[in-house]
Amino acid sequence: MQFLLILLLVVAMATSGRAETLADRQFAIIFNNTKTDGGFNELALRGLQRFKTETGTDARENVIRTEEESIRSMRNFARFGIRNILLIGFVNEGAVSTVAQEFPDVHFTLIDGRVDLPNVRSVLFREDEAAYLAGMAAGLASGTGTVGFIGAMPIPPIKRFECGFIQGAMASRPSVRLLRRFLGNEANAFRDKDAAHRVAEQMIGEGADVVFAAAGYAGIGVLETMATAGRLGIGVDTNQNGLFPGHVLTSALKRVDVAAYLALKDAHEGKWTGGVQYLGLAEQGVDWARDEANAALVAGLAPRLGTAAAEIAAGSLAVRPAELVESCR
Repeated sequence: MQFLLILLLVVAMATSGRAETLADRQFAIIFNNTKTDGGFNELALRGLQRFKTETGTDARENVIRTEEESIRSMRNFARFGIRNILLIGFVNEGAVSTVAQEFPDVHFTLIDGRVDLPNVRSVLFREDEAAYLAGMAAGLASGTGTVGFIGAMPIPPIKRFECGFIQGAMASRPSVRLLRRFLGNEANAFRDKDAAHRVAEQMIGEGADVVFAAAGYAGIGVLETMATAGRLGIGVDTNQNGLFPGHVLTSALKRVDVAAYLALKDAHEGKWTGGVQYLGLAEQGVDWARDEANAALVAGLAPRLGTAAAEIAAGSLAVRPAELVESCR
């Protein structure tokens, strides 16, 4: 299998229609399951496409489905001479940790995951900043005064979403009633739409008319349930406003496209560095979504959200870490 992948890489370059340059051997990106998932992988692809358009530099691509495939793919790229490899998601932490130690001269960028090695850039997002704005929107838009948060599982990025949402909702509506649930404790919770449906229905029964779903693919089940009931959902990671127009109040965005583009650009310009990089509102790494699909819903909220976003970016409004907020524990 290893020989076959290397052979395919060689054939791909031999038939690309132009001579290979040194730059072509410098970059590779590994996607999880698919490139066009409407989520993180597709955003990373957009960042790659922007990089290719601006620099004229190509990059190798591969799609993996298991940790073993991730390890094998990274090893083959590294042995082939590629010096910058980008991956997405905490699911690749173990694989990156293994291979990065084997190839200390190769630069690995892991988006939305953390590996503490000198040749790894771990790009993390300030999810709590985007969620704060989502919470403000929920508190302002709720007619019942009860809003909900549904997370896939209680891992650090989801807890940051939760705590930011709580702070934003309470800031915009101090009397707000908050409901909180997690779908499970394993990674498959991110794909459990049935559980998401059930929990959303429970929250509707408890009076929630706005629910924020930080649950990956499963979150679509929350948005669907809220829309069917004539309530409002809040999307996550990507702009999900258009999934159920008129029923998605906004989406808390994680700009994986920006993270991928910056990592590739830095490597191309010789500015890549390892370590942990945080992207928040100030770095345009997170945001809240507004477009035609939710324009009418947020027309009256946008000025307050815009002011809060500017204050957070400037540092004059602090979103406190989950471990320091008693109501987030």
